[in-house]
Amino acid sequence: MDPRIEYYNSTRTDAELLERVDNRQKYMPETIEAAIAELTKRGHTFSDEELQVINDDIQAHRNNAALVGSRLSAFSGEYKNVIVDDPDAPLMYSRIALYFFTVFTSSLFGSVMLAMNISKTKDKNKAVFVVLFGLGFLVLEGVIISTISHPSGFYTIIFGAFAAYCLDYFFWRPYIGYSTFYRARSIWPPLIVVLVLAVVLTLATVYGLKMQ
Repeated sequence: MDPRIEYYNSTRTDAELLERVDNRQKYMPETIEAAIAELTKRGHTFSDEELQVINDDIQAHRNNAALVGSRLSAFSGEYKNVIVDDPDAPLMYSRIALYFFTVFTSSLFGSVMLAMNISKTKDKNKAVFVVLFGLGFLVLEGVIISTISHPSGFYTIIFGAFAAYCLDYFFWRPYIGYSTFYRARSIWPPLIVVLVLAVVLTLATVYGLKMQ
């Protein structure tokens, strides 16, 4: 059992622990197991039937998480199997959010978001390699597109989709894991940053044209 989760549960009231057990689909399996252990330590009794149902639900939750694979689709919703409301779970940008930000902004922007996720794991020292990949990919993309006679936004989208796949498969998969439970972080902060940058670049472009 994770000592961190075990400690958090030891500080909670019986009512808070029971709420987690009763609404276990919203929490990580480890949280529920720690809650049961803490309640049992305090003298709360669970019947064999109750424990069987709880354990079956926990196993089903883990089984659903194990189904999450490298196929990332906004329509299947499979990636949602590991998103929980558990405050003990790490707060991360979702895989689908990373995908769209990488495709429609840049590999560097997506890599920074992913690096922030990885910084919450035991492999946090690998976060810098993710950012370096995003930067290198962006430079390579610029070099290749500059050789195209009539470049368009279509090429940028294609490169973005490939970068998103690489970030997901070569970095999320080994350093976070597809079956890892997490809380979905709000996309508003990075979205605001993108909008501000877009406004600044637009104004700079307009100002530059006027100066010509």
